[in-house]
Amino acid sequence: MVLGLLLGGNAYAGVNEPGMTSIAGCEKALNLQHEKYIKNHLKELIKKKQTGVLYASCNDDLYSWAYHTGKDLKKTHKKAYKQCMKYTKKNNVGKECYLYAVNEEIVWKYDEAKASATLKTELAEAKALEEKNLKMDKKPGRFFEDQPDVNDDYQIHFNYLLAADSKDGEMDINGKMEKILLKVNEVMLKATAKNKEGDGIARKYKFDYRADGKLDITFVRMDKKKKELHKWANNDIIPFLNKVKGQKNIKKIYYNFADFSNIDGGEAGVGYGTSYLKSSSMGSNERKLIITLHELLHTQGMGYDCVPGVKSGNGHYGSKPGYMLESGKKIGPVYAHTIEGCPQMMDSVYLTPTRNDPYDPYVLNCLLDLGKYNHPKLLKKLNKIKEKPDKQISWKLRYSTSCRYRDWERAKGGYYIWGVEDNIAAR
Repeated sequence: MVLGLLLGGNAYAGVNEPGMTSIAGCEKALNLQHEKYIKNHLKELIKKKQTGVLYASCNDDLYSWAYHTGKDLKKTHKKAYKQCMKYTKKNNVGKECYLYAVNEEIVWKYDEAKASATLKTELAEAKALEEKNLKMDKKPGRFFEDQPDVNDDYQIHFNYLLAADSKDGEMDINGKMEKILLKVNEVMLKATAKNKEGDGIARKYKFDYRADGKLDITFVRMDKKKKELHKWANNDIIPFLNKVKGQKNIKKIYYNFADFSNIDGGEAGVGYGTSYLKSSSMGSNERKLIITLHELLHTQGMGYDCVPGVKSGNGHYGSKPGYMLESGKKIGPVYAHTIEGCPQMMDSVYLTPTRNDPYDPYVLNCLLDLGKYNHPKLLKKLNKIKEKPDKQISWKLRYSTSCRYRDWERAKGGYYIWGVEDNIAAR
């Protein structure tokens, strides 16, 4: 019966094509959707002489799906497929939709031989694209590696980053990226000097410069196409930078100008961050400036739960929008405050002039070593993290922005980060 429903000759690549790859990370969730929307209504469908079909896309544990019911099989398949592809694109799942189930039968069957052949073809295509990009990407004034540092101080390093199939906008070599970043520090100087709780000293970020005095900007092209990247692209970008490109100096923040869109205009934590230049919220250079200013605050660990007005575990103000440089270019209590035992960004090692006894966000947020910072709101979260050190610890359990050095491959056994062998939560 099922085979008779798999119609061929459609204009849509995945219509009537059962999935054949392994979907272990999505199978449980898809089974629930199948049962809820089709199997539970099977008697009603049969009575109405209708067929229910469910299409799905799976990328590790991230999935999208859509179902449709109807008498016209061709239209039913087509509508479900188109809806699934719409959700896949919207949520950046990054895969084609395939037929998962028809009525009560799941037709998605893992075929190791076919999946292997498909993977072989995809790898060959990827290699050909990589070789083509290597020839095209080599341009005068472009650097593919972090250049030698002029000092060993803490600093922020910038990348101009593309997906495997992204068009090269040359922002690393045409001066556009450097212009925006220099403006970032101009805004920081004014905002920090005007801060009411601050010490009146204008401060800016310590940027990574080359020996010739220019900003050190590395050109990076990902090994995945745009549609293959995770819904939150940093989940693919950050491991690539750390493991493939070797950008793992813990005295640096690695910040990307990614020349493609993502679900957010920007996203950052301690260690790494990204501004997505083609996102809908990035309509002008001013917006690129504002979003980068805001996300760089998160690379400094801001805002901590104990900062006045910051929402617990969220890293943002709950009731005072506009004070994290996202509008009006004002920086509020995250920069300076009078709360004992609570970090203030004015004391960050990444700002210059650097104050006495500064904090390193990597130590506070990745090593979970609060040191002198003993505010009850911070200790409460830290104690929760350490209650069951050998269990998986959710990214939501945090006292400020996330540590982007988290090693999620070892996460089921505790709190691990790249470059450190032992379980941080069990220390």
